[in-house]
Amino acid sequence: MPVSIGRRRFLGSCGLAAVAAGCRARQDRGPIVLRLSHSMSAGPTALHVFGDTFRALAEKATGGAVTIRVFPSGTLGQEREVVQQLQEGLVDFMVSGTAIWGSVAPKLQVFDFPFLWRDWDHVHRIVDSRVGLDAADYLEKTVRMRPLAWGDSFGFRQVVTRSRDVIEAGQLSGLKIRTIQSPIYVKAIELMGASPTPMAFGEVYTSLQTGVIDGYEHDASTTVQQRFYEVAHHMARTRHIAGVTGLFASSTNLARLPADVRSALERSALEASAAQRAVGPREDTAATEQLAGLGMTIRDIDGRAFRQPAERLWEREARSLDAFPWLDAIRA
Repeated sequence: MPVSIGRRRFLGSCGLAAVAAGCRARQDRGPIVLRLSHSMSAGPTALHVFGDTFRALAEKATGGAVTIRVFPSGTLGQEREVVQQLQEGLVDFMVSGTAIWGSVAPKLQVFDFPFLWRDWDHVHRIVDSRVGLDAADYLEKTVRMRPLAWGDSFGFRQVVTRSRDVIEAGQLSGLKIRTIQSPIYVKAIELMGASPTPMAFGEVYTSLQTGVIDGYEHDASTTVQQRFYEVAHHMARTRHIAGVTGLFASSTNLARLPADVRSALERSALEASAAQRAVGPREDTAATEQLAGLGMTIRDIDGRAFRQPAERLWEREARSLDAFPWLDAIRA
């Protein structure tokens, strides 16, 4: 059985200048061990399916030369902490939504503009185009991190509330709604008339249970997998944000790997993205039906009232972020 060795010991034993050549004998020293973090529970969640599929494909593609350890449920820290760890090279990969990166790479907030995306085909057409490549280059230059592939949330984001049955858009007014710690998400909740309450994902269940918040916004699949239906009982289907996800890699750590390993990881990421995207629509439908069966009230909300305020927000934010070319491509 090969002996697993840590990343720093591996790199130190090979010598950075001789990584590409000297580490060809890596099988004799044990596999390269890489770490991948995400915030959702293990199982059929959007982030875990993406990360664990990548793990399986990458280990197969490298013939066992690479072992990827997946750390779900924020085991290595809350997402903001892991963002910093990834930038510093302490973690190799992170699967997350684009929103968490908005504070360190502000231009990426375009992907999370509210009421911007029509459907997932629209999302895929853009992130698989020049815009997606430009975004990857921008992130690598700005925060020493590169998305190897873009994925989906398992459904658009909706508003879920503890006790108020929201039937029309105006009834969101005044509700304290948990959202991601992202400026554009905060503005999206404000646009809908609610009161945004940013907090870490791991605090949502208890905050619902104790009444610190009136609700949260997320997709149906996450609501099922995190058992939020136990403490929140109404869903308003606003479809306000798609929630683009990515498999983000530390550029520093990637550069230290042998070229053949990097190529295998990049191919595996794209294959994992395709597999993860295929799961999303099925999971969204199944989760919504399951929530209804568990007694959750589900209402479709007419979002036309939000359209003009949303367009004004897009224009204002795109100008501030110097991101009009991306916005124009998405609107085309």
